[in-house]
Amino acid sequence: MTMAVTSVHTIQTAFLVTIFLLIRPSLAHNHIVGGSIWSIPLAADLYGNWAHNISFEVGDTLVFRFEMGLYDVVEVSQSEFEHCTAEKPFRAFLVGPAELHLDEGGMRYFICSVGNYCFLGMKLPVSVQSLQPPPPGGSSSPIPSPVP
Repeated sequence: MTMAVTSVHTIQTAFLVTIFLLIRPSLAHNHIVGGSIWSIPLAADLYGNWAHNISFEVGDTLVFRFEMGLYDVVEVSQSEFEHCTAEKPFRAFLVGPAELHLDEGGMRYFICSVGNYCFLGMKLPVSVQSLQPPPPGGSSSPIPSPVP
C-alpha cells in the first residue's frame, strides 16, 4: 500500500509541475519602461524607482518606447552602468520601440548612450526573478490508513 501511495504522490507532483510550467509563460508581462516613454526624466532616479516597485520575472518583456535618433537603449555591465559608459555593450537597440525579452534571472543594466543622457537619469537597473516551480509534494497531506 505504501508503494502505491508514493507512486500516486509522485504522479500528482509531476502533473502539478507540468501544469505550472505550461501555464507560467502565459502569465508573462510586457512592462512599458517608466510607464511611458524612454526619455530624459525630470528626476534622475525615476527609472530606478520605477523598477524597484515592479517584480520582473523570466518570460517578461521590457518595452522601451523612444524615437530613433534621439535616444537608444544599450545593455551594459554593472560597472559600465555605474559609470554611464558603453564601451563593451552586450547589445544595443537603436530603433524604438525596443522590446527586450527577459530570458534569464539576475541583474540586468540598461542605459541610453546618447550624449550625457545616462548621467541625466536615462539608466535602468532590473532585477529579474527566475521561475520557481512549486515544491515537490505540494501541501498535500498523507493519505490515512483505512480503519479496520
